[in-house]
Amino acid sequence: MNLLKTQLSNLIHVLRFTFYVLCSTHHVSRITHHAPRFTFYVFFLFCLALPAAAQSPQDANAEFFLKAPEDQPLTVGDHVTLRLEVTHPLDSQVELPQVPEQWGEFEVVRQTEPETVDNNDGTATTGKDIVVTLFEPGQYQTSRLIVTHQKADGSSEDLGTPVIQLTITSVLTDDTTLRDLKPQADLPLPPLWPWIVAGVLVSILVLGLLAGLILWLYDRRRKRAALELAPVPFIDTRPPEVIALSELDRIEALNLPAHQQIKQHYSLVDLCLRRYIEGRYQIPALEQTSVELRSAFRRSPARAEDAAEFMDIFAESDLVKFARYVPHADNVKGLVNRARNVVRTTTPQVVEPEEAAAPETEAMS
Repeated sequence: MNLLKTQLSNLIHVLRFTFYVLCSTHHVSRITHHAPRFTFYVFFLFCLALPAAAQSPQDANAEFFLKAPEDQPLTVGDHVTLRLEVTHPLDSQVELPQVPEQWGEFEVVRQTEPETVDNNDGTATTGKDIVVTLFEPGQYQTSRLIVTHQKADGSSEDLGTPVIQLTITSVLTDDTTLRDLKPQADLPLPPLWPWIVAGVLVSILVLGLLAGLILWLYDRRRKRAALELAPVPFIDTRPPEVIALSELDRIEALNLPAHQQIKQHYSLVDLCLRRYIEGRYQIPALEQTSVELRSAFRRSPARAEDAAEFMDIFAESDLVKFARYVPHADNVKGLVNRARNVVRTTTPQVVEPEEAAAPETEAMS
């Protein structure tokens, strides 16, 4: 706005000077005689003077206004945005004031940083927003703000902003009549079935845990009692050969071949010899097959002929037990004696002290 006023003022000065020159005594007769040509000259000078007026020095113009529409009502507690703008030459600067938090009757909520925008006509606009609020209804007026304009030539000037009139209305109605208290409200009771279902589920869970704990304690106690009442396994401390010969005597006394129980007869003799091998050579014969046992004999201190005798008996027993082989009656009858002989053969000979001392006495005499 101020820019336009300045341009018009410069234009008027130019036109006045032109009119003075043309209206001198020397040119009066020509002007009256050539009126159309005079009008053309005036219009031509106006077109020449307009750019010159646009490039002439300009002053700054400060504006302070309400950004919200004027017909919009303002109530207590509303955030009201006020806009401060200064239009000034592009080569000058403007210093906008910093409004305090308590600005008269206004409370400043926030204010933005100044921003400068180029208007592309040799001028610029520097502005900021000031957000205020009021907490009582009534008529209010802002204070005048002072803006400092730093011109391009180094001089400065202070510009005063216009004031803004604000009308703040109350959010309450005009009806101030006291009314009776409303009756006590009836609030619906929340449904009880979710609590009942939750209680039942929790009860079932607790009872299940208790039942599981009781069963676990009972089973633990029962197993402990069974271990305490279980008989202590008998450990035979006799030499392996004594145990084997005793077992062979028991098998012979059963007389299983006479009852056509040849397979059981071979199985008992086979089991007796395997236990003897475990006790004599510490070979797990009860857990090994005949092939595995043959390999184990090669790594043991047993003599080759003794191992061969054991394996012959085991091979014949496997045929009877697994291949339905029917051995000759003499083989069946002599099986126990063969087992006795191999046990006695593999039993280490114990030398008595007296027998060992006799050869020494004879040698000394």
